[in-house]
Amino acid sequence: MVCSGMRIFLLSFLILLVLLSGCTDLRQQATVTPGLPETQEVPVEYAASPVPAPATVVTTAVAREPEMPVRKTVNVLRGEPFTINGSVKDRSITEVQVWMLNDTISTWHVPVQEDGSFQISLSLEETDMLSRTFTSAIIIQYPSPPNQFTVNHDAVSGNVTGTGTTPERILAELNNKKNYPTTLADYLDQAITRYGAGNSCEIYFMNGIDAWIAIDPVNPAPPGTMTVSGTTSLPAGSLLSISVVTAFFHPSTKNYDWSHEMADGNAVVIPGTNGINTFSGIIDTALLNTGKYLILVESRDDALQAVADSTAEIIALSPAHPKTGNYIDWSRLALPPLAVNETMQPVMLEGEWKIVPPGTTKTNNQVPYGSIIDCAPDGICRVFNQSGVQFLAVYNSNEAHMMEVPNGAAGDDGTIGNVTRISLNGEVILTKINEQGE
Repeated sequence: MVCSGMRIFLLSFLILLVLLSGCTDLRQQATVTPGLPETQEVPVEYAASPVPAPATVVTTAVAREPEMPVRKTVNVLRGEPFTINGSVKDRSITEVQVWMLNDTISTWHVPVQEDGSFQISLSLEETDMLSRTFTSAIIIQYPSPPNQFTVNHDAVSGNVTGTGTTPERILAELNNKKNYPTTLADYLDQAITRYGAGNSCEIYFMNGIDAWIAIDPVNPAPPGTMTVSGTTSLPAGSLLSISVVTAFFHPSTKNYDWSHEMADGNAVVIPGTNGINTFSGIIDTALLNTGKYLILVESRDDALQAVADSTAEIIALSPAHPKTGNYIDWSRLALPPLAVNETMQPVMLEGEWKIVPPGTTKTNNQVPYGSIIDCAPDGICRVFNQSGVQFLAVYNSNEAHMMEVPNGAAGDDGTIGNVTRISLNGEVILTKINEQGE
C-alpha cells in the first residue's frame, strides 16, 4: 500500500505529466451537478472533470479547428452511456476516426453531418468494461481534408501503422502490448499530430467510477483549517480521503519538505435524501504556503471507486506590522523610484513568472522585459515597469517562487543581497527583489 504522503506526491506528478504532454493543457475544473435525471454536459473549456451524472455528455467546442486539439480527463460512470458531441469547421471532412484504448486497441469511423457535427457514444455495456486498475482513453482523430487518415489500426494484424515519416520507435511503442492506454495515447498523439501530415486529435482520458462525488466550492482563506464538503452517490458510511495539493508542482530536492504544499485528511459519507448523501472533512492547512491548490476527494474502497477534484486558494494574511525581511543593498540597485499604488489589490498568479517581449503578455504571470518585481515583507509582490510605475500586485505564492526565462538569458543572484537579475544580450530584462524571502 502506498502511504498517504507518497500517494499525494504521485497524484501531483501524474497531473504534471498530463499538463506538460501532448495536445493542450488543463487549466480549469468542470462544474459538477449531482443527481441529474438525464445527461450532463461538460463544456470544452473545462477539464479534469468529475462528472456526477447517471449519463454523461461531453461537448467539444462548436467551432474548434482540428489543428487545435484538446486533452481532458473525465470520470465515466460504469454501466451508464457516455457520449462525446463534437464538430469540425472544415466541411470537406466527412468522417473522423475514433480510437478506443482499453486493454486492447480498436478503431471505428464516425460520420460528420452536413452541419459539421458528429457524435461518439459508448453503450452502458462498454462503460461497464472500463478497467478498475488503469485509465482508458478515447482519441478522436481528425483527417487531413478531405478524409486522409495517416495513422491507422490494422484489425487483422492488430498493429498500428503510419506513413513513411512516422518514426519506427513510435510505432514500436504503439504496438507494445505491455504499454498502458495513457502511454499509448501519448505516442499516438505524437504519431498523429507531429508526423501525421496535417492530422490532429482530441484525447479523452476516461476514469471508470462506480459513483459520483461533487465538491462544494471552497472560498479563498488563510492557512489554518479548510472544510471540504460535498455530495455523493456513495453509500452512507463510505470512507473518503481528502488531499489538498499545490497546483504548482515544481522541481525539488530529494528530501524536499512538502508539508508546506500538501495536506490530507478523511471524511465519512453520511445519509442524505433521494440517494444523494453528504460528506464533510476538516483539513489542517496551517503549514501551507500561499498559492493555488487542488482538492482531491476519493473513495477508499476499491470496490466502489469514486473520485473528484476541485480548486482552492490559500492566502496568508498580511502581518499587522511587517518586519524587515531579507537584506537588500539598495544603494547598488540602479532603479528608478518605485511608485507603489496602495489601492491596487493583489491577485493570485496564474503560474510561474515568465519574462516575455513587450506587447506579448497574455496572462498575469507574464511580465515584459525591463520589469521590476518587489516581493515585500507584507506578502505582496508588486510589479513595476522600467519607469517605476506599478502595473500589477500579486500574492507571494508558490507560483511566485519560480521563473521561466528566455533562451540565452543569464541570472545574477545574491551579489547585492536577495536580488535576482536576469540579463539577455547584455541588458537586464528583469529585476526581482526578495524582501520577504522564500
